Amino acid sequence: MKKLTILIAAVALIASACTKTDVIDNASIGKGIEFSAYTQKPTRAPQTDVVTSEFNSFEVSAIGNNALYFNNVTFRKNTVWESNPVYFWPAYPLTFCAYNTPANGTFTRNITAGAQTITFAPSTELAKQEDLVAAYAASKKESDAVSTGNSLHLGFTHYLTQVVVNALSNNSDYTVKVDGVKLANLAGEGTYTFSSNTMEATAAKINSASSSDYSASFTAKTLDGDATEMMTNGGNGRWYLVPQTVTAWDQPNNKTNTHNGTYLALKVNITGPAGIHIYPAAGEATAWMAVPVPTELAFAQGKKYNVTVKFFGEDGKGGAGYVDPEAPGDLDGNGNADDDKGKKIIGGVIKFNAEVSAWDTVDVTILL
Repeated sequence: MKKLTILIAAVALIASACTKTDVIDNASIGKGIEFSAYTQKPTRAPQTDVVTSEFNSFEVSAIGNNALYFNNVTFRKNTVWESNPVYFWPAYPLTFCAYNTPANGTFTRNITAGAQTITFAPSTELAKQEDLVAAYAASKKESDAVSTGNSLHLGFTHYLTQVVVNALSNNSDYTVKVDGVKLANLAGEGTYTFSSNTMEATAAKINSASSSDYSASFTAKTLDGDATEMMTNGGNGRWYLVPQTVTAWDQPNNKTNTHNGTYLALKVNITGPAGIHIYPAAGEATAWMAVPVPTELAFAQGKKYNVTVKFFGEDGKGGAGYVDPEAPGDLDGNGNADDDKGKKIIGGVIKFNAEVSAWDTVDVTILL
C-alpha cells in the first residue's frame, strides 16, 4: 500500500488564478477596503491554531462585475486589516474570498469569476502541520463596511478536523509504555468551496491504496491512571486533518485490513507482573497495537476531537487492543509477525471455576 510517511514534508504550492483585472476608475471609487476579522470556535492548543488575537495577516481575492477585482492580496493587521497598496470600493458589489496561506503542505488556489476553491493537503510531518481558516462574503458594497473604522466584518472558520490523542492504563500490575501514535488510511487532500463553506476530501483517497498515514514518534511515556497526551514533544500535540467520512477497520471480519479501513494505533511495550513480556515478544522494543476508529471520531469539519485510549478498560480488566494489521509486531514469539495481524493482544481475565471431587469410597471387609 502506498503511504505518505511522517518523514515526507510536502512543498507549499500557491497557484495564482490569473484572469483579467478591472481598471479602477478614480471617479467612481470610495474609501480604501479594510476588514475587521475574527475566527469562530478558536481552540486552545499552542503554536499553530489560528485565533483572533494572533491573526496578523491573511490573503483575499475579490470578484466583481464578472472579473477578478484583485487577486491574492495580503491584508495585515493594524487596528483593522489593511492592504498595501490600498484597494478602493468600486461602484458595483464585490464578493470576497479570504484565507490564511499555510507555509507547509500543498495549497492550491482556484479563484476566478466562475469558481472559488482551495485544494489543500496538510503536511504529514506533525511539526509542520498548520490550521486552515477561511471566510466568504458575497455581494458586499461599501455601505456594508460598518465595523471598526468603516471596515467590512469577516468571520473566519476552521475548515480542518483536529485530533488530539491521550492514553491511560487502568491496571497498575501491567506496565504500558508508548513511543508512537498513528492514524491510518485517511484521505490526505481536500477541496474547500467558498460558496458552500464546506471542505470535502478527495473521494478517491478515502480508504484506498492511495490514502495517507499520519504518524509521530516521541520519547517513551509510561502510562498510569491519568490521561497523558501523546505527541507533545516539541509542543505539537494534535493533527490537522482533512474532513471526511471513513470506513473503520473491520477487525472481526478482516483482520489483515485488505479493505484499507481506518484505525488508530499506538506503538507500545507491555509487560505484566514480574516483567513478563506481553507485547511485543522478547527482543522487540515496541510494536504497533491498533483499534478501529470509533464512530464518535467522525472527522467532521471544524471539530476538535479529544480521543482517550484506556488500556484495560474502566475496571482494569479489559484489554490492550489488537496487533496492527499493516505494521504488525510479533505477539506469540514465533519470529513471524505476519501471522499475528489483527489478533487480540490480551485476552480476558484468567478465572477458574473450581470444585473438589468427592472421595471414591471403597468398602473393604476383612473376615476373621
